[in-house]
Amino acid sequence: MVHSALTRSILTTLFPVMLALPLGYHAGDAVAGVVDRIRQKGTVRCAVDQTPGFSGIDGAGEPVGFDVDFCRAVAAAVLGDTGAITTQRVSTANKFKALVNDEIDIAFGMATWTFTRDTTLGVTFPAVTFFDGQGFLAWVNDGENGDAKDKICVQAGTTSESNLTDYLLHQKPPMQPFTSPTSEAKWQAFAQRRCAMVTGDRSELAARKATMAPGPNTWRMLPDTISREPLGPAIARGDEQWETIVRWVMLLPQIAEAKGVTSANIKTTSEASDIEIRRLAGLDPAFGKELTLDPGWARRIIAGVGNYAEIYDRNITPLGLERGQNALWRNDGLMFPPPLR
Repeated sequence: MVHSALTRSILTTLFPVMLALPLGYHAGDAVAGVVDRIRQKGTVRCAVDQTPGFSGIDGAGEPVGFDVDFCRAVAAAVLGDTGAITTQRVSTANKFKALVNDEIDIAFGMATWTFTRDTTLGVTFPAVTFFDGQGFLAWVNDGENGDAKDKICVQAGTTSESNLTDYLLHQKPPMQPFTSPTSEAKWQAFAQRRCAMVTGDRSELAARKATMAPGPNTWRMLPDTISREPLGPAIARGDEQWETIVRWVMLLPQIAEAKGVTSANIKTTSEASDIEIRRLAGLDPAFGKELTLDPGWARRIIAGVGNYAEIYDRNITPLGLERGQNALWRNDGLMFPPPLR
C-alpha cells in the first residue's frame, strides 16, 4: 500500500536521527538551552542534600557549604552574581529525575559518578570536585549494642548499599545491613543504637561525627575504606554548552590554587605574563567567548568563592578531614586540572 511505503520511508529517515538524540533530550532543548533558561530566570537552581560541611543553612538563613560554594561559582560565571542561586534539598533517589524533568539545573550532594548513572539515567557528570571512599563509623562502647551488634546502618538505593552488600559477602563473623529510606532515618537509627555501625562516604561520616555525636569520643571512624567514590555535580545530558561551562567552572578553583591565585590577590592582579593567570584575572579579552561568557567570569569565581584550598578550608577542614587525595598532584593528591589554555 502507498501508506505503508510512505511510513517505511519516514521511519527510514527518522530512525537514525532518533537514535542519535541523547538521553534526557527534551523537545525544547533545540530552542532554548539550559544557559538561556538560567539567564531568563536570573538564578541557578541547585539541588543539595544538607550534608554538614557540604550544604546547609547558616544563622542568617543563607545557604552555605562546599557544594553551595560551587553552585555560587556557576552563578558567578553565568549570571555575574554569586548570590543568584536557588537551593533546594533533593534526595539521591529523586535528583536525577529532577534534572531530566528540568526541575533543577545542577545537582550536588553525595552522588557518586558511576557507569550506570552516567549511561542510563539521562544525566552526566562534568567533573569531580571531591574524591571520597566508603567507610564505617562505630560506637566506641560497643558492649552496649545488644541485639544490634551484627547490624550496619545504610541508606537504601545508594551506592553505599550495593558496596556494603559486596563487602559483607566476605566478612566473618557475618553482619547484616539495616536499611533506611533516607539519610536522616539512617543516622537516627544509628544514634538509637539500632545498629552497631553506620556506613557511607567518609566525608559524610566525618561531618555527622562532628555535628551529631553525643560526645567527642563516643563514635570512632574505622580505618577500612571499601570503595572509590568520585563526587561531583550531575546535570541533564544533551546540552554540550552547559556541560562544558559546568566542567570548567568546577575545575577553575583547582587551577587557581595551582597558580597561587586567591580571593585576596586576585583583586590586585592588573597585569601578568602567564597566560593562565591572565585568564584567571580577566585580562584576556577573548577568554570565555566560546562559552558565551564574558572575559571576567573566572575572576568573579575566585573573588567570590576563592580557589579550591579556600573552599576546602572554609567548609571541610573544620570537620577534621585533611586534604589527602583531594590535594593537588604536587602534594600527592589526585587534583590534576587541565591547563587553562
